[in-house]
Amino acid sequence: MTDPSKSDYARHLADELMAGRLGRREFIRKATLFGLSSSAAAALLVACGGGGNGSPSAATGARRGGTMRVATGTPTAALDPVTMYDSASIATVQQVAEYLIWVNNDLSLRPVLAESWASSNGGQTWTFTLRQGVNFQDGTPFTAKDVVTTFERLVSPNSGSAALSNLKGILSPGNVSSPSPGQVTFQLDRPFVDFPYMVSSTNYNAVILPASYLGAWEKKPVGTGPFTLSSYTTGQRATFSRNQSYWQTGLPYLEGVEIHYFATTQSQVLAMEGGAVDMMQLTFYEGAQPLFSKSGVRILSAKSSLYREFHMRVDAPPFTDKRVRQAVALTLNRDQIKTSLFGGRAQIGDDHAFAPVFPISPSLPLRKQDLQRARSLLHAAGHPNGVNVTLSLEDVGEIPQYAQLIQAMAKPAGIQIKLDVMPQATYYGSGSNQPWLEVPMGIVDWGARAVPSQVILPAYACGGIWNSSHWCDETFTNLARQLDATLDESLRRTIATQMATIQKDATPAVIAYWIEALRATSDRVGGVQADGTGFLDLTRATLS
Repeated sequence: MTDPSKSDYARHLADELMAGRLGRREFIRKATLFGLSSSAAAALLVACGGGGNGSPSAATGARRGGTMRVATGTPTAALDPVTMYDSASIATVQQVAEYLIWVNNDLSLRPVLAESWASSNGGQTWTFTLRQGVNFQDGTPFTAKDVVTTFERLVSPNSGSAALSNLKGILSPGNVSSPSPGQVTFQLDRPFVDFPYMVSSTNYNAVILPASYLGAWEKKPVGTGPFTLSSYTTGQRATFSRNQSYWQTGLPYLEGVEIHYFATTQSQVLAMEGGAVDMMQLTFYEGAQPLFSKSGVRILSAKSSLYREFHMRVDAPPFTDKRVRQAVALTLNRDQIKTSLFGGRAQIGDDHAFAPVFPISPSLPLRKQDLQRARSLLHAAGHPNGVNVTLSLEDVGEIPQYAQLIQAMAKPAGIQIKLDVMPQATYYGSGSNQPWLEVPMGIVDWGARAVPSQVILPAYACGGIWNSSHWCDETFTNLARQLDATLDESLRRTIATQMATIQKDATPAVIAYWIEALRATSDRVGGVQADGTGFLDLTRATLS
């Protein structure tokens, strides 16, 4: 295979850096995307005169032993890596099973079960070289067949795979193969320059399972990860033991992990205050304020693309007229929302899917509260006396408080909103009963993604599997395809600006804020970061 550091794309990155069109952080991210290791990317950065510190090394002299106790929410269904979508299930599975690649907080890529990867055919063909000498926890060797079978399962229309939200229209059944032992090739439906992210930790269902996996993961939870599942009690807790034959020599440092499931944020906070747990997987500012000033507790943070989608069905009255949707968006005081819900620990959203954390995020004039303009738009749309609508939502995190703020802010413009609050499991449902995809107006908690397409393709492109607003703009969707196939960063920014302008004008959804990822830990905890995706890697975690 071609050495990534000598590829045309590596030279292109170097030229962009030298010309000042690419910053150090984005240079490292793009270099690792196309198969350079962090150390190789840093060396190339130095060669270009950009400085660099190399990749972080593992902790030396770390304290070993102990059992980490983690608080999280409650899984919404039986544990299954193929179909899981809630943060509690994901955190549980991630202790046992691993990905080809892990995404770091700076959006660079860390090799895990894949040692390297490279593209050809204009980004339509990707070949991954797999790590050798790795075994599943039952002693079975990890092979290319396991990777091929895992991804064929994820793209099968009959598997119920939640990963179809990322892979639909990019990877079709029958297009994953092993050209030689230790290598796997993905032949994509179209060029996709960000494809490594689609097989990484940000596609959370993409954990590698044995080729023999037939379901019922709770009964036979096999992976290649740092811990083995010792016991699982539905709705209560999962316990894990150190994988004594883990492929990363000397890791993990912990002897065990306990994940405790809680129905509410308040109960997690009480457990943290009382010392019953050492960490919260996710810490919502709303409801967790007592922890921010408590002795012995640290609040870790990371910038994130985590957000709440406040969507309106464009095919359901009164939202068939974009002026009504724009009016709703204009009623919100986003600065007040940011302060009230997060104490400032968020970034203002502008009703398009390009989070500030994405390097190509455009700079448009921010939409601000304008009640007079909102009333004028409603009148022009044929609603001089306002509208009465129902907002459906899940009872998770700050979402109920957000809905109350929306209700209060919209009322002076003549928009009367009734709130319909549901348990999370009810709101998302399953099969043909998924209220969040059918309600005329709703709020969805979107997890963080590493690249814009992981949000845009499922949520806003025509035919998106999770398009809760039912919006379809062919120009927007075609631009999304151009973005996916384009290497040049300046052109990508131009395309992103065009897309953001179209989406903001159409306003199928209000995106009022991007949440800073927070993680509360005891001051005994080391080797853990806040994760921009909210995911949980305890491979290097320690307890003092």
